[in-house]
Order: sequence, then C-alpha cells, then structure tokens
Amino acid sequence: MMAAFPALAQSKPTEAMLFNCIDPRVTTTSLAYMVSRGFMDRYSQFVIAGGPIGAVAPAFEHWHKAYWENLAITIQLHKIRRVVGLTHRDCGAAFVAYGDALRTDKALETAKQTEALKTLKAEINKRHPELAVDIGIMSLDGVVEVVS
Repeated sequence: MMAAFPALAQSKPTEAMLFNCIDPRVTTTSLAYMVSRGFMDRYSQFVIAGGPIGAVAPAFEHWHKAYWENLAITIQLHKIRRVVGLTHRDCGAAFVAYGDALRTDKALETAKQTEALKTLKAEINKRHPELAVDIGIMSLDGVVEVVS
C-alpha cells in the first residue's frame, strides 16, 4: 500500500530553479540551503555533473544544450523568477573540466569555479534577463560562499 501525501507543492508557486551537481555529498546540504532561503517546495531542480560547470565548461560542451532547453521549459511550465547555481568543493567534474591541480590548490579551485559561475550568470542574464541569478560555491559541510 502506498502512503498518500498531500500535494503541497501545487499550492505554492515555484520561485526558482536550483542548478547543482550530482554528487551525493551535497544533496542534503543543497536542500537545507534552499529551505533556509525560503524555497521549501517552491523550486525545481536541474542536476548534472558539476552543476553550472557542466553547462559552461568546454569539456562538457555536448551537455550545454540540455541545460538551456531545460531552463526554457522550466520558465514556461513553472514560471520561475530565479536560478540558484551552486558548485561545490572537491568536485570531480571540476577536476575533469579544469585539471587535477584544483585538488590541491584551493585558490585555483575557487577561481575556476567562480569563473564558471560568472559565465553561467552572464549567459542567463543574456538569454533570460527577467531572471534573478544567485551563484555560490558550497563547501562539503553545506556552507555557501556567495559569488557576486
């Protein structure tokens, strides 16, 4: 027998799309971050290796179209007004995209992830200027360093 749950998400407007990484180490902390920002049951999610890195890094060029098409349909279906793009520390996809030096050089890791996040934000602003865009780098303990 299946348990019935009320359709709470249907009673609240969708406000945002969370765009983050597939890494299971950040699933719970990403949820906690969105809840702490008031988005409980009010956001959709697009998850791909590297999150924003997967949508902008040349190493993953064949994935880019999927993200942009998904964002367009999310705007159409859910009327979102914001994208929250999160990368995270110690990301395997970041190492593939930008090199193994990121494993041991936190400053380089920060610089490359910041560059990817800013590229994502600029591209969203160009394609969908009506959307607000929040970007940040999440540590594995869930603390988000906001990138401006």
